Formats: sequence, C-alpha cells, structure tokens
Amino acid sequence: MSVFVPPRVSRVARHQNNGTDEELEKMKSKAEALFTRAGDIKVEVENAELNGCERKTEVEKWLQKVENVKAEKQCIEDQVRGGASSSRTVPVAEITKEIDELLQHSLPRELTFSGDAFSNVPFVTGSLKGHLFEENRKLILSLLDGDDVATIGIHGAGGIGKTTLVTHVQKGLCGKFNNDRCSGNVYFVTVSHGLTVSGLQSKIANQLGLKIEGADVMKAAAMIHCAFMKRKYSVLILDDLWESFRPSDVGLPVGEGGFKLVLTTRNKRVCLEINNEKSRIIEVKCLSDDESWDLFREKLGDSAILSQAGDIARKVAKECGGLPLALEHIAISMRAADTVKEWRTVLTDMSSMMLNVVEDKVLPILRYSYDRLRDQQLKDCFLYCSFFPEDHWIHRPVLVDIWIREGLLDGIENRERQRDKGFTIFKELINLSLLKADDNEYMSAKMHDLVREMAVKVGKEKGFLIRAGEKMRDIPGEREWNEDLCKVSLMYNDIGSISPDVAPRCPNLSTLLLSTNYSLTSISSLFFSLMDGLCVLDLSSTEIEKLPDSVSNLENLTALLLSHCDRLNYLPSVSMLGKLREMDISYCEKLRDLPHGMEGLVNLKFLHCFLCPAPVSGILSGLSHLEELSICDSSEAKGQDLMKLMHLKRLSCRIRNVREFNEYVMSQCFARLHQYDLTVGPRHSYVDSQAERSVDFVECRFEEDSPIVPGNVESLGLEMCSGVEYLVSSASPDSTFIPLQTLGNLVSLILDELENFKGLVKPGVALPPGSLSNNLKSEIFLKRLMKSGDDEGDEDDEGDEDDARVVDDVCVG
Repeated sequence: MSVFVPPRVSRVARHQNNGTDEELEKMKSKAEALFTRAGDIKVEVENAELNGCERKTEVEKWLQKVENVKAEKQCIEDQVRGGASSSRTVPVAEITKEIDELLQHSLPRELTFSGDAFSNVPFVTGSLKGHLFEENRKLILSLLDGDDVATIGIHGAGGIGKTTLVTHVQKGLCGKFNNDRCSGNVYFVTVSHGLTVSGLQSKIANQLGLKIEGADVMKAAAMIHCAFMKRKYSVLILDDLWESFRPSDVGLPVGEGGFKLVLTTRNKRVCLEINNEKSRIIEVKCLSDDESWDLFREKLGDSAILSQAGDIARKVAKECGGLPLALEHIAISMRAADTVKEWRTVLTDMSSMMLNVVEDKVLPILRYSYDRLRDQQLKDCFLYCSFFPEDHWIHRPVLVDIWIREGLLDGIENRERQRDKGFTIFKELINLSLLKADDNEYMSAKMHDLVREMAVKVGKEKGFLIRAGEKMRDIPGEREWNEDLCKVSLMYNDIGSISPDVAPRCPNLSTLLLSTNYSLTSISSLFFSLMDGLCVLDLSSTEIEKLPDSVSNLENLTALLLSHCDRLNYLPSVSMLGKLREMDISYCEKLRDLPHGMEGLVNLKFLHCFLCPAPVSGILSGLSHLEELSICDSSEAKGQDLMKLMHLKRLSCRIRNVREFNEYVMSQCFARLHQYDLTVGPRHSYVDSQAERSVDFVECRFEEDSPIVPGNVESLGLEMCSGVEYLVSSASPDSTFIPLQTLGNLVSLILDELENFKGLVKPGVALPPGSLSNNLKSEIFLKRLMKSGDDEGDEDDEGDEDDARVVDDVCVG
C-alpha cells in the first residue's frame, strides 16, 4: 500500500527530549483550530453550491492548502510514532508557521458567487407527441429568440403536456446558450397551487442564488429585479400557474434588459390577466386521433389481442380526448386485458364517463385507471400517497411505514417482510404511472398534480380530509370536521396552536397527521376529547412542549409518533393505552422522563428513542413483545433485559461492557435478530456504517474480557480500546480476536486509537483465498493507530516494519 508523503517530511527523525515535543504539541493545537475553521467553511460552501452558487478561487486555494497541511501533519505524527531514523530534524516549526499564515488569512465575506451554476442544466425530458407539439416548441423558441415578445402564456387542459413542452423549450435554450457561449440563463420554477407572491419570490430567489430571508415583499421584489437586470439575457419559466399576479409585484422586469417570461396554466384567464403589449398566448391542443393511437400503442406495448380487438382499442384511445396523460394511464391499465370482452367492457364504461369539456374528461379517465387497479390493497396504498402535499417528493420508507400503521399490509408475519411488500407496491404504482420516480433506485416519488387531485376526490368520498401543504395557519373550521371523517392529513402547514374553542366530534376518526407543522407550539386538551376511535396520531416535527393529558384516554391508539419534537418535555400517562404498538420519541432532546405506565405496554412492538435522554433500560423487561428497539445517547441496555425480548428483530443500542455483550451474543434472542447496530462501552459510537449488522467497541479493555464477535457482523469498529495486537492471530477460531470466517463477512472495518495494535493479521498466519471480502479492501480505516514498542531497539523496529507490511498486504489484497 503506497502512501503519499510530502517531500519535506519524507525523512523525519525520531523525536527526543530536545524541545521537539513542545513544538509538536503547539503545532497540534494550532492545527486543530485551523481544521475546525476549514470544516465550517467547507460546510458553508458546499451548502451554497447545492443552491447553484460557485466557490471563489481564493477560497478553493485556501482549502487546498489546509488539506496539504493536514497531510504533512499526519505524516510527521505517523513517522514520529513509528520511530523512523534520520539525521534531519523534524520541520515542525515550518509547518506551524504555515498554519499561522492560514489562520491569519482573511477570506472574503462572501465565500461563493451568487451564481447560476444550475441555470443552464437541461431537465430530463419526456418525448413530445404530435406535430402540434413540435410546432409549438419551434414557435416558442423562435419567439424567445426575437425582441417582439417578452411574455408567452401557454394554456391547456391538465394532462395535455404543457410541462413536457416547456421542459423541451428549456432544453433547447440551454443547448443554445452552452453551444454559442453567449450570456444567457434559463430558470425553471414549478409554482403549484396556493403559492403566494412571497412564496413565488422565495422560489425564484433560490434559483438566482439570492438570499431574501427577512426581506418584505417590496424589498425582495427590488432584489429580484436587480438580479435579473444584471444579466444580459434571461428566461424564467413558471410552470403550473393557478392564479395571476402582477410581474412587477414579484420583481420580474418584463420587457426590460432582455428578460423573457414563459408561463403554463390550465386556465386561459391567467394568461389574459398577465397580458401586455409584448405578450403571446399559445394553446396546447389535444392530439389528433392518429397521434393518440400511436401514443396509446406505444404505452400499451406488444399485445396480441390487438389483432382481434384493434378497432375497439382505437375507440378506447379516441375516448381519451387526445390527452397524453389520459392515454398513457389507460393504455398501461389495459396491458393485462387479453380478451375482446374486456376491451368491449372498457369502451362501454369509458363512454359513460366522458364529459363534453376537455378539463372534465381528465379526472374521470384517471379515476378509471384507479378503478382498474388489481385489488383493494393497491387502491388503498395509492390513496394514502395523496396525504402528502402537491409536488412533494415522498420518501419511500416513510410512505411504507404509513401503510403498515394503517394495517394495509397486515397478514404478513413481520415488519421486515411488510417493508419488502411495501417496496413492491411502491414500484408497481410507479410502473402504472400513478407515481413519478426519482433517479435514486425508487427511493422517492411524487404524484402528478392531476393524479393527486383525483386521489383527493376519491379520498373525500371515503371520509378523508386532506389539506396537506396548504400553508394553513389555523386548524380547519368545525364545518370540515364531521362525524364521518376517518382520516385527516394536515401535514406540512403553518398551524401555530390549537385553541380550546376547537373540539371536533369525530368518533370515527382513526388517523390524524399533524406532522411538520413547525409553528405548532400548543394543543388544547379538549381537542382530542371527542376522538375516541383515534388509532394513529402523528405530531412529529412540531414545537409542542407537552402532550395534552386527554391523549391518555385514547384507548384505541396504536401509534404515537413524536420524533423531532425538540421542545417536548412532558408526556402524560400511557397506562390506559393498552393497544399501543408503536411509539417514536427519537430526537426529543428535552424529554428527561418516560411517561407513567410505559412498563405495562405489553403490546408495544416498535420503540424508537434515538437521541432521547429519557432512561429506557428500567422498563425493557416488561416490553416482552418488542420487535424493534432503538436507544442511544445517555441510555444503555442491560444484557439480561435484552435476553427477555424474545421477539426482537431489529436492535440499535449501547451495552455497557464486554461481559454483558458476550452473554447476549451467546443467547437465542441475539440469534433471532435480523439487523443490529450495537455499541459496547461507556459511551455511544456515532459511526454510520450503513451496514445491516454492525458492532462498535468503544473504550473497552480486552485484557479483562475478550469479546465474542458475531459471525455475521458486517461492520466492526474498535475505538480507544486496549489489549488487542492482531485481529487474526491464529487460524483457530477459539484463539483469535476475529475468526477467519467472520473476517470474510466484513465489509467495513474501523480502527481508531488502539494503543497495543500491531496489525490485522499476525505474521506467519496465512489467509486462505476468499477469507477477505473484496468490499472490505477499500473500507478499512486506520486512524491514529499507536503501536507498542516505539521506544525499543532496532530489532523491534524491524518487527514493526513487518507488521506494517502485513497491514499493507491485507489492505491491498
């Protein structure tokens, strides 16, 4: 394994008692201050770059010099520890001087350019369908290239392809600017329903790299106007505009300085109200019958039944009214139809659904796509996607956990397999074009706004009240709370408090989602008094300080979710919540005590207390049905308590010593775990290995107790431990720290400050082929390792060199 050594420290003498020790400590102290400052600057720069800014050259050079100093410092420390022999002295003073210069260097107040790094990056575009679409694209690009038109309003029915059209326009403009090297910038903003002038200003400012937090509407408008005027030529695309506005109120210099505005809307009125002497309005019309049929066949795929049902299928395509979105959804939903009878039935049903107005055609058709979903489970899972705000990227694990809590995946034996089933359903909804996936292996998706509108309408028929992401400051009025309600989603709003005046009579309400209302500070105890049927209560990411006492009476409650309530300091008694299955108080950093009655929750299966200081260990023995448990921070779990949790499948916790850890590892309870993240020692390790099975030993003395490392562990960490010289000291599994079989399962190994450590494999012990994972070779982190024998003679130094070669051989493979 080759290591880069800066030239001036390539030969370093062993330090002796000649004053170098004092200089070395001085260098370390100043270097720590430098690295802390550099770390803060790097975080600030990287966050700005995510918003489209670019780091200044001076800042980049300064950060690179800090990295060079870091490498020089590390080389000196490594060679001093290793006892390298040389007649030269340690150049500590020279490096200390360089550190001083970097600390004293005055960086510019603004570390980045407020830039347009992402302005000319084209979006991923879908294919345009029909000659009218291509004509519109060319027309828009031509108008933007001239001086006669400053505003282009594009209107058409929902699902007709307006967004696809303007993404192609954006792509064409980006290609022109990048190829011609001319000064031009394209900005694309999705507006969404209910956005205010200040909200629109915020989105535009984010694209421009402007910081307008704290500015009122008029000042923000002036800043946006100035930013656009500084650009020689710029185009702003506002997609999915629902309401008109005056461009000057936002700060848009329409008709000035080469600025052009393009907007899309379903309502022609919006185009007319933003009209000016340099405006052009374009209607996006439906596909022709032939174009509709071509798109329908493309989305349907190869289907042998078309040879028999081709005429009927053409009529089905025609009934879609030339709307690309409707054609796509109906075609995909018909892929499984393999008889003429099925096609004829579809045609009959669709004919009765269609209305005269184009806008009214879309929702009935999308509703039919929903009605044709293969089973009720898939339909229900789809409807729950509408609980999130419009244009919101839905994180798959969050959505699947909602499905599980709602009982949509019941009948599957454990939560791990429920999550697998949830992933399958999530992927199927994407393949049916009911959800649009991101580019990260199906980790997130969002609903087309028209598809969500359909889902909200269907949900309303079933007793759902969905007002997520509507920027509400107050809870809905009592007229919206009726006895037929069963699900309510008020997530992602700005609700500040819930007063005693609001006490909805909702005996059938089973789910109430109030999460991510960051302004929510208090809830009247009366609010829950008439919700006897409530099963799921989600108040995560709110600012409440106490949970109302009336929650104690919700005897049907199965899930109480309070994560990231960082001001929460009081929970009422849960002794009457005998049906509670899930409780999440993670990141409740001011909650010092668990509620009364916790030890009696015998049906509790999922308890998450990550970074919550409330002590948990005293109540674990009574929670015999736990399947998932996560605790850390000041809390620790006793091995004897863990061995009573016979149903545990996932575990994240700290065990206080090696002896208790060994007892637990040898138990049948540990053997039943599917995933674990364990820390052994007096404090928690915050290493995030991303492995399903990990163990980290922190400040353990292995001279007293030798650990039993689980055979299926994937990530192993040793931090500030003593008593281990080699991880593999013998081919015999009974006389070595890590058996060879265990070493073969590792994908991550982190070694940090081990005072007796000499090497991974003891010299003379041969590693059989395949005993080291290929993944592990690039995942071994050796940090500040302190070898014993530094003060011994040359013979011992040679031994150290042999050990170093063993480490090199293992790392390189």
